[in-house]
Amino acid sequence: MIFVNFKTYPEASGDDAIKLVRTICDVADKTGVEIISCPQAVDLREALKVSDHPASPSKPWRSRVWAQHVDSVEQGRATGWFPPEVARDLGVEGVLLNHSEHKLSVGVLSETLNRSKEVGLKTLVFADSLEEAKIIAKFKPDYIGYEPPELIAAKETSVARSKPDIIEKVVNEIPDIPVLIGAGVKGSRDVEVGLERGAKGVVLSSAVVLSPDPRAVLLDLAQGFK
Repeated sequence: MIFVNFKTYPEASGDDAIKLVRTICDVADKTGVEIISCPQAVDLREALKVSDHPASPSKPWRSRVWAQHVDSVEQGRATGWFPPEVARDLGVEGVLLNHSEHKLSVGVLSETLNRSKEVGLKTLVFADSLEEAKIIAKFKPDYIGYEPPELIAAKETSVARSKPDIIEKVVNEIPDIPVLIGAGVKGSRDVEVGLERGAKGVVLSSAVVLSPDPRAVLLDLAQGFK
């Protein structure tokens, strides 16, 4: 399982976002690896159109697009917010929450997670430490993403290379929730180490989004699942 967070990079905005979604879908089809697109809210509708192809039992991930964030408000009088119902009605399958660039207090996170569950959205909640992962696990998200903040966008290393032991500790401390790893993830070896330590997949952004050849990066990452 690979989550590609488009963030708000110009290279993954507007027409370029839709081009990247097409690439992700093509690589998922080619490799059989589940790859989930997470574009900006403004690009979700078009991204969903591009990825909206009939899924088969062997390729149930074909149409998966997740939002980068939602808010714990109800649809209606909520100017400037992004209610979970709006994401769901667009056709979004799930949402990222508590990313290092959009941290939430424990109370707000709990409310937002509950609201997302209520409307049927899946959730990937980020943690920057073992302690935070254990707190988040109590809310029972679908996935927890472990990302040491000091390694996010690291060019010379990654969480898999710098902190493989802590990956295993996080996995062992929250055995009932699948763990994904992020921060500096770049290639197949990062995936392999993560899986060896018990993770179920990876979350990444710049390695794909800012690459001159995103397809090549995704194909390399997919090799780590073989």
